[in-house]
Amino acid sequence: MANEFSPLIDVLRELKALVAKKSSGLFFVVTEDNHSCIVRLHGGQIEDVAFRMSRGDEAVQRLSMVTAARARFQVNPASRLGSNPLSEDSLQWLLGGFEQALAQPPRAPVDRGAASPVSNPQAAGGELTAAHHTAIRDVALQHFGPIAGMLCDEAFDPPASLQATLEKLAGNAASPEEGQRFLRDVRAALARLPS
Repeated sequence: MANEFSPLIDVLRELKALVAKKSSGLFFVVTEDNHSCIVRLHGGQIEDVAFRMSRGDEAVQRLSMVTAARARFQVNPASRLGSNPLSEDSLQWLLGGFEQALAQPPRAPVDRGAASPVSNPQAAGGELTAAHHTAIRDVALQHFGPIAGMLCDEAFDPPASLQATLEKLAGNAASPEEGQRFLRDVRAALARLPS
């Protein structure tokens, strides 16, 4: 393992290259805060992902929140053991979806005044349009990673008020502070929608 940490996007590009080469073995990742992730490959297929105390989709979600890490690959042709199947969203993110999600420019600072309820009265009434869904999904992807689509589907069904929907999504954040950041960002995104 190299001693220097690289941006997560570079680490995931290494994983993508191993998949393209149809490699079998264990891809070890260590984060800056000394947490470990193991991705098991067999014949170029991602068999399992374990990160901290999570496996599968939850592990991929937690990995998506990492900013920098270092990695090494250990060849092991017999790496096929029991696996925890990943959702299609998680696989797509690991196999290239991270490129767009991690390469986006940093978000502009959020005006603290924008944290007030959404200025769009139609949205505040509870009826969310397709534009609202898209804006919420975009912000959720930045905060929750590859499982954002699944989390949004759960939050949108059954239909509820905007406030209830956002609070349900914010409950998936890793910490209360991250939940508040998500709420500020999504309210700012919704406020930019045309009335």
